[in-house]
Amino acid sequence: MTLRVSKAWRSADLVILSAVVAVGALLLWKLAGVLLLFFSAIVFAIALSAMADGLRRVVPIPRKVAVLAAAALIVAVLGAVVVMFGWRIVAQYEEITGKIRESVHILMVFTRSQGWGQALILRANGAKVSDATDTLAPLLGSLLTGTARYATYVVIVVACSIFLALDPGRCRDGVLTLLPPAPRALCSDFLSRSGVILRQWLLSRLIVMVALGVLVSIGLTMLGIAGAITLGLTGGLLTFIPFIGALMAAVPAVLVALTVSPQTAVLTGFMFWGAHFIEGTFITPLVQDESVDLPPVLTIISTLAFTVVFGPSGVLLASPLVLVIVTAVRVYYLEGRLGQPRFIPSPHRHRWAFWTRPRPPQ
Repeated sequence: MTLRVSKAWRSADLVILSAVVAVGALLLWKLAGVLLLFFSAIVFAIALSAMADGLRRVVPIPRKVAVLAAAALIVAVLGAVVVMFGWRIVAQYEEITGKIRESVHILMVFTRSQGWGQALILRANGAKVSDATDTLAPLLGSLLTGTARYATYVVIVVACSIFLALDPGRCRDGVLTLLPPAPRALCSDFLSRSGVILRQWLLSRLIVMVALGVLVSIGLTMLGIAGAITLGLTGGLLTFIPFIGALMAAVPAVLVALTVSPQTAVLTGFMFWGAHFIEGTFITPLVQDESVDLPPVLTIISTLAFTVVFGPSGVLLASPLVLVIVTAVRVYYLEGRLGQPRFIPSPHRHRWAFWTRPRPPQ
């Protein structure tokens, strides 16, 4: 009788556990956007902490004061850039937009001169213009609503990141308190290594963004492209998105160059290729540690996957998300289950070393 009761209780516990896991998975799926915002706040908090540590090396001030000073410094720099160069950047973007429209007109004229292009235009002319006009007002309304929503998200992320950076130990201890005593050490190791890797990745991305922005600006200026500085700034910012960002930055520059001549457009494309070749061959290997080096195929596939799951925001955070996932696999499975030695980055950086078997400590 006792055996039957114990089996019944075990079955009931299994059913309850399965229901809890199912409900938890459903909540995680429904709250995916909130979790992505929280992860964005963590990444930005790591950047603030890195800046605060740099300030404390120069000036001996308390950590909380350094974090607030770092946040104020970021706001001051952005405000100064907007005040000093905002009007010029806006003017150049307007000029770039006009050039892109002109290049699109050139492409349309070329398309009409081809047989396949005429058939394509005839098929496109069959679409109802009234339908497009009817959807224009809702489209503009959704655009304004989306802009306000993303602005709210930015404010939330910045506020959460500041609070996280002010007292990271409290948040870390809170997470560890929720776990049983046995896995706390492993989870603590995972959190520490994830923070170090994300800090290294952010620093390397920042250096690459600045270097590539300068290279593209110089190249576009030498080619005589309108809005070279603004296009270079855009190219540097889009470098935050590996591989896909490079393509997104090259397209408007090539379209602007097409208004000069087809040869200039081709040269602009080669210039972008050369700038990214220099970045990938010389700059990135110098500033990027092997612990944050991801294979290109994994980067592209993860970007597409996170874009499908999280939408456009997944493009920006695909690389740090993959780094955290790979760190979890390494800590909990490769080292925790398989017993592989703890990964220690080698002083010699190899492009594919992140996926090789970890070297034992010397």
